[in-house]
Amino acid sequence: MLESNDSLPPGRTVPATLASQTYERLRRDIVDAHYAPGQKLGTRQLSERYDVGLAPLREALTRLSREGLVVQHDRRGFAVPNFGGAHLEELSRTRAWLNDIALRASIDYADQTWVQGLVQAYHRLTRLDRYLEGEAGPRENPEWEAAHRDFHTALIAGCRSRWMIDYCNQMFEASTYYRRYSRITAEHRKGRENEHERLFQAAVSLQADEAARLMRKHVMETAQRVQERLLAESARPGLRS
Repeated sequence: MLESNDSLPPGRTVPATLASQTYERLRRDIVDAHYAPGQKLGTRQLSERYDVGLAPLREALTRLSREGLVVQHDRRGFAVPNFGGAHLEELSRTRAWLNDIALRASIDYADQTWVQGLVQAYHRLTRLDRYLEGEAGPRENPEWEAAHRDFHTALIAGCRSRWMIDYCNQMFEASTYYRRYSRITAEHRKGRENEHERLFQAAVSLQADEAARLMRKHVMETAQRVQERLLAESARPGLRS
């Protein structure tokens, strides 16, 4: 039986300072794989690219370093982490573990607000095409990407832990970086179109064990495909325009 719960899932606040705006822009470019693993992030070049002063830029980089999307060397400045297979495996295992806890808690605490939010997020996701045709071939639809992120957040939004939601979202973004950098395409996703549907149906039906199993399968199989692509990838330019 559904319980009453008036608490709302935490949302991101609108950036109020130049440092916050720079953080959001740089974070998105890193997640979208505009920078290669291990690439140095020179403050002078970044200052010109984002048209921002050094003080707010360093504040943004320091914040990103706390999230693991940037590494800070004592005297060598900042760089994108040199992600590798071991890091991806650890990230995926941790992400699967925390999502398991958060999803089970959301189902345990399930109320109408959580169910309605999940239904809305899922239907928005299914109404959008994942890939758009471009001159260079199919590319991911930014609106689908946003809906995909919102769907995964909606699954765990009822867990009653802002910390857990933030950690899960942070790992989702890191996983997105891997997926973007490895160039996972529509061809590599054949046969996986119904994963979100099965996950949604299990969660909205309050089947905690099945939903948790499907979530772990979804996370770990995606990581396996990304790892296979990373091994097959040749060297790429450090910065894409």
